[in-house]
Amino acid sequence: MAVEKNIPSEEIFDKATANLLVKTGLGFSVGIVASALLFRRRMWPVTFFTGAGVGAAYADAQRIFDASKTLGKPVSSYADASAVVSKKSA
Repeated sequence: MAVEKNIPSEEIFDKATANLLVKTGLGFSVGIVASALLFRRRMWPVTFFTGAGVGAAYADAQRIFDASKTLGKPVSSYADASAVVSKKSA
């Protein structure tokens, strides 16, 4: 009997793909509504909001795959050491 193992990179990739589909779909939907209600059925709002959804999903995927680029997180142990020293001196 084979034991099914989930590789963490597969879970991360699945999360990023699901995030892409959801944010692109939401952007597309907002673009259609904005196009129909505000911009006399032009195509550019649909394209703009779909692109914004893809861009937001891309930014989230970068944070998911490389957590060291997340704002507010120290990148190295040197940053942790300097924070401890500055707290002691204050």
